[in-house]
Amino acid sequence: MSSSTETVVLTLPRAIVPELPALSKSLVDRMHGLLERNTEGTLTAAEREELETLVQMAQFAQILAMAVQGATGG
Repeated sequence: MSSSTETVVLTLPRAIVPELPALSKSLVDRMHGLLERNTEGTLTAAEREELETLVQMAQFAQILAMAVQGATGG
């Protein structure tokens, strides 16, 4: 297992940095729509898989957006 003090460095093209919040928002919006349908019990198996993937992607996009915001002081 790795130590929690190890760092990971990601290099992103500067051009996509302004797009991260919008990407995060659209993932979260789709995820919320699927979550509502899941609560209603109307989700298909494919949509359930999509929901699981979107949850992970939205979390990662939010982490990236927060990291960029912290790095740029925004």
